[in-house]
Amino acid sequence: MHRRAFLTSAGGALAALTGCLGGGGADESTPTAASSPTAAATPTTPVTSGDPAAGVTVESLHLQYGVVTPTTPDSIGVSNPDAPYLVASVRVDGPLSWEAFGLRMGDVRYGPTRIDRLYRTSWGDDRWYERGRTDGLVLFDAPAGATEHLRLTWPGGEQPVDDGIVTRLNASEPQLSASLDVPDRHEGATAPPVTVEVTNEGATASRFLGALNRGGPLVASTPVARLSELVPAGGRTTVSVADSWSGLPDDDRLGDDEPDVTYRLDFVGGEDSAEIRLVEGA
Repeated sequence: MHRRAFLTSAGGALAALTGCLGGGGADESTPTAASSPTAAATPTTPVTSGDPAAGVTVESLHLQYGVVTPTTPDSIGVSNPDAPYLVASVRVDGPLSWEAFGLRMGDVRYGPTRIDRLYRTSWGDDRWYERGRTDGLVLFDAPAGATEHLRLTWPGGEQPVDDGIVTRLNASEPQLSASLDVPDRHEGATAPPVTVEVTNEGATASRFLGALNRGGPLVASTPVARLSELVPAGGRTTVSVADSWSGLPDDDRLGDDEPDVTYRLDFVGGEDSAEIRLVEGA
């Protein structure tokens, strides 16, 4: 088996967001952007922005550092790795604009932000929430400093941000390492399992965010998956990725001891790669 590990320190705090809508529980969700929050002092009552009250269900809410975006026409990577984001997956019953959502800390309200080319909103099935849709994602630049009483708000309602997220926002820098694991040699046209082993050496839970690409057997580069997994303090997590490819190299290239497939992992603070040599069946 082939394995390399890189130690990484996620700048500023902890990581979060990636799988389709990675994460689980009240502490987590997916995706994001690249702009600074605009804080404005506002009344403690929710800002309606002209929208009538609508029924809102927050299906997930999580913290991540960085976002996965297309970096070339045929690959993905982690952008803004030092920037913390809160991502909410919401379901809405009734008319409600995207701008009506807010992140409030005390009397300061932060409006949502958005990037056009989040990986799975460009090439996948994630989508931003906007008026006229029943569900989607709302992204916020996470506020710095004290985060007590941090809450997600909308006209007529609010939801407190989980204490676990607040703890991670105020924690020291996490220490994460990650390594790809694939077979050195593989037979057949079915892609083998790909696993990523992630270790958190810090004292606080951290979200691992990664972008996995593949070169070969018949393409120069293609995105495989966005990876998002919350790793407990001092813990280790294995992320399994199912991949598929169509076709094999010519017979004269099989078994020539040259690499036919290369996986490349980009994550917050590091990178890794692993090669597979395809061989003929018996």
